[in-house]
Amino acid sequence: MPAQSTATSSAPRKQTPKPVRAYLFVYNLVSLALWATCTLRGLLLLIKLTPPADNLPAIFHAIYSPLLAATQTLAGLEVLHSLVGFVRAPVTTTFMQVASRFLVVWGVMYPFHEGSLFVEFGEGIVGGDPAKGAKLGDYAFLGCLFAWGITECIRYGFFALQLGGFSVQKWWMWLRYNTFFVLYPAGISSECVLMWLGLDPAAKIHPLYRWFLISMLVIYVPGSYILYTHMMAQRRRVLRGKSRVD
Repeated sequence: MPAQSTATSSAPRKQTPKPVRAYLFVYNLVSLALWATCTLRGLLLLIKLTPPADNLPAIFHAIYSPLLAATQTLAGLEVLHSLVGFVRAPVTTTFMQVASRFLVVWGVMYPFHEGSLFVEFGEGIVGGDPAKGAKLGDYAFLGCLFAWGITECIRYGFFALQLGGFSVQKWWMWLRYNTFFVLYPAGISSECVLMWLGLDPAAKIHPLYRWFLISMLVIYVPGSYILYTHMMAQRRRVLRGKSRVD
C-alpha cells in the first residue's frame, strides 16, 4: 500500500537521544534526496520524450535500476526503526506499508520487465521496446512513481525539518495531511494493475507464484481500507492537536 502520508514511521519519540535524532535526520534527508531525484527525473523524461506515449518504456529503464529499486529498498529500515523504538509508528502498519512496496518493486517490476532474466517465462509487462509503444504496465509504473514520489518527498521533508529543528510551514503541513486523499488511491490502483498484469507471467514461473499474487490482491482490499482509515485518523488527531495549540 503506497502512501505513508500521515503515518509516523519516521517521526521520532519526544525523548529520543541526540545520536538517534541525528541518525534519523540523515536518514530522512537522504530519503528525501533519493525520492526527489526519482520524481524529478521521471517528470523531466516525461516532458522530454517525444512522443511520450511511444517512449514511456524508456522512463522505466532510466529510473527503475538502480535508482528506484535502491530508494525503495532503503525504506526497509523503517521497520527496524519501529521495532527498536526509534520512532512512534506501530510495527504492524509500518510493515504492511513497506512490504507492499517491496512486493511491487521486487516481486512484479523486477521479474516482469523487458530485459529481465525472468521475462522468458512470459511477456514483460513494463519497460518494453519503445518501438512497440507503451503498455498498460508503463502507465501503471508512472502512477506508482509519481504517487510514491510526491508522497515521500512531502513526508521525508516534513520529518527532516522537524528533526533539524526547523519550523514546518503551514502549506507543508497542509500537503502532508491532505494529499493522501488523492495520492493513496492513485498509488494503490497502479500497484494493483501491475500485480494483475503479472498474473500470467507469474504462472509460467510457477502456478503457486500466480496464486500468491492473487492472494496479495485479495489482501489489498482490507489492507488498503485499514491503512487509509489509519491515515485519516492520524490526520484528525494532528489537526485537533494543532487547533488546541492555536
